[in-house]
Amino acid sequence: MSDLVRRLKGLWVLALLTTWLALVQLPLFDEDEGEYGEVAVEMAHSGDFVTPTLNGQPFFEKPILAFWLEAPLVKVLGVHAWVFRFPSLLACLLWMLVLGRFARQHWGPEAGALATLLCATSLGVTVSAHAAAMDGVLCLLITLAQLDIYLAWKTQDPWAERRTWLWMALGFLAKGPVAVVVPALTSFLFYGFQKEWRRWFRSAFNGWGWLIFCALALPWYVLQYRLMGARFIDYFLWRENLGRLTGTLQGHGGSILYYLPVLLVIAWPHTPLLLKSLGEGWRDRATPLTQFLLLWFVTVFILFSLAHTKLPHYLLIGLPPLFLLMAQYRHSLKHSWSLWLPWLIMPALVVSLPFVVQYQAQSTANPYLRALFLQGPDIFTGGWWASVASLVMLCVLLGFVILRVRPIPTDLSTRSLALGVTGVMSTLMLTTVFMPVAARLQQTPVRVLAQWARHHPVPIVADDRMPSFAVYSGKATINRPAHAGDWVFIRADHLSELPPYVVLHAMGGLYLVQILPQ
Repeated sequence: MSDLVRRLKGLWVLALLTTWLALVQLPLFDEDEGEYGEVAVEMAHSGDFVTPTLNGQPFFEKPILAFWLEAPLVKVLGVHAWVFRFPSLLACLLWMLVLGRFARQHWGPEAGALATLLCATSLGVTVSAHAAAMDGVLCLLITLAQLDIYLAWKTQDPWAERRTWLWMALGFLAKGPVAVVVPALTSFLFYGFQKEWRRWFRSAFNGWGWLIFCALALPWYVLQYRLMGARFIDYFLWRENLGRLTGTLQGHGGSILYYLPVLLVIAWPHTPLLLKSLGEGWRDRATPLTQFLLLWFVTVFILFSLAHTKLPHYLLIGLPPLFLLMAQYRHSLKHSWSLWLPWLIMPALVVSLPFVVQYQAQSTANPYLRALFLQGPDIFTGGWWASVASLVMLCVLLGFVILRVRPIPTDLSTRSLALGVTGVMSTLMLTTVFMPVAARLQQTPVRVLAQWARHHPVPIVADDRMPSFAVYSGKATINRPAHAGDWVFIRADHLSELPPYVVLHAMGGLYLVQILPQ
């Protein structure tokens, strides 16, 4: 193993440890992590591993695999944020290793080590794929399916083709139809460009493949349908899947260009290399592997751009081919500024963070958001500034040590190393500054009020927008209008909707109140 590859792998381990240590300590983020966490807790307590529930009501928004992975861990290890995130952490680790192995086989050890590092240090992967949801698991399964599709085309290996059906079946249990649609569309286009339609149709109607898929994916869906009837199909298939394509759910809409800026952000700090690699890939699009990777990304990008419901993390399953393209064209950056630009931008963003929070507190009219941002002075103390200054100095020192006090990168090997150092620096700042501040502002008040309510054996009325309250309070909440005598967990911007009440506890724009007798 060369010295360069050893250093890249060392940086990858450092990036992983930084991310994992942060996610072990951070509270659950609402809504998604809170939902997944509470459903897993209720499944662990009830022993019903067929019908997931949220606050005692059937939960049809997601398939079952997440809760099958999380509930046994909750039963054995207890209720902790890291327990809910552990399946995603493990899936992301495997995902990076799969990408690294593929890149190493095709472009050498340096590309393999860099592919894992690019994946580990991209903003979208750090923030979303490691969360207590199924995005990391879905990325792993779709990556395995897509790479086996390419392998089956290249080698005509029947086992690679059968494995593709296995990964799609597991993905169908993790996230639903998207785990089938993306590989199917990508392979259809790729085989079409190769003028091998007959091979594609033989693969699409492979008897062994359908047997594997149906044996793994369908039993739970059939059993759930038998238990819950048409309302399960109506809600899960029509509302949560097709409904996101044809309508805007929960206000998450956007223009057809929505994912252009999202792509630039979630690939950070490797955005310059991403843009350069897309250009290089387009010039090499006649090469089958490059063409396949481009089609994979374009399929995801266009599919979700055309959908009416849009969220940034939907694009995560389009990142794996980009990481591979970036590893392939890692030496394409010609200007040193593109390697060092994040070293200027990230510290500037860190320094501006207190001022942004202060501005939001002064400018927003929403009482909940105003109270949330008014917590800023309690966070941005002299100790916070000292820790940030120490972190910036540590990042600079890390860069000098790894690069051996070399000048601005000029040789190709040092450029790869600079990409890795920049990624680790960005990850350090993201996981030790931005994410803890976001958690302190948004989630610490939820946890404090929930832990206070935990010591009072009283049912709590609440809506489902902050389900982590139920996780930390140790009891499911009741989603209904408040009655006299009820304890209610509510945001400041909805207090006016309540009848007369008395405040029991409040923090950061969140209130625990008791409704007064009529």
